[in-house]
Amino acid sequence: MDTHARFSLVLSTVMVILQARAVDMVVTRTLDIGYTLSEESANWPTNRAIEFTSTMKGLTPEGFWLEANNICMAEHSSTHLDAPSHFSEGAWSVDRIPLNHLMAPGVVMDIQEKAAKDSLAELTAEDVMAWLDKHGPLPDRAIVLVRTGWASRYDNKTAYFGTDTKDTSKLVFPGINVGAARIFSGYEEKYGRRVVGVGLDTPSQDNGASTHYPTHVELAAAGIYGLENLADMSELPTTGFKLMVMPMNIKGGSGAPARVIAIIPDPDGDLSSGPPTPPLGRLL
Repeated sequence: MDTHARFSLVLSTVMVILQARAVDMVVTRTLDIGYTLSEESANWPTNRAIEFTSTMKGLTPEGFWLEANNICMAEHSSTHLDAPSHFSEGAWSVDRIPLNHLMAPGVVMDIQEKAAKDSLAELTAEDVMAWLDKHGPLPDRAIVLVRTGWASRYDNKTAYFGTDTKDTSKLVFPGINVGAARIFSGYEEKYGRRVVGVGLDTPSQDNGASTHYPTHVELAAAGIYGLENLADMSELPTTGFKLMVMPMNIKGGSGAPARVIAIIPDPDGDLSSGPPTPPLGRLL
């Protein structure tokens, strides 16, 4: 094959690849659905209060700026991940959760109407089945988010927890019924696809009235982690987005504060800000 023919073949191949990339390219935007960690963060009533103290903030004698702080807190503070080991002996601790369980597709199941009428409302098995009938099967390695609307109360801790005391018998907030949890824990056996995480915008996966935490126990035994104290989910679509869950990588931790980022398709976004085209050599 002469040089001209080789060049024509290479050019044609590049054009095909570029056209394919243009079709496949999806502009996305990112959304943080967690809270910043501070002394004002939501904290389980019996947990140690979060302490944030400055050890240095200013110019050093050598003339450069230096800031350093100490922080002391419970594992389950602010927006955080509950590792399976939190409620299941010998299960994964935070540092043992597979990375592909922390970067996975997300879905939202909305029970705001129920929660507005009943502060102890739960996502039930019937709610989950109705969602599946309407939206189809869960994607493999799904992270299921439950939107209760409780995030709107986050800045008022009495309204958020249902009490201004440390008495956990007075807690009032929505949660997830153990019947729904059993669908998630048994999903892989029945459908060949597994649920890896379940999260919601309240202080706990079990509602405030729970004393034996059956939803925690059911999910933890199946290796499903929990996400608690998530922020407002109103900008999330019901399906079709990805989640990045980034907990502190605590060795042996039963939980850890986490940053939770949603990656959402944005068809009205600017293509110029989309992913760059690889160099020609990589395309070939």
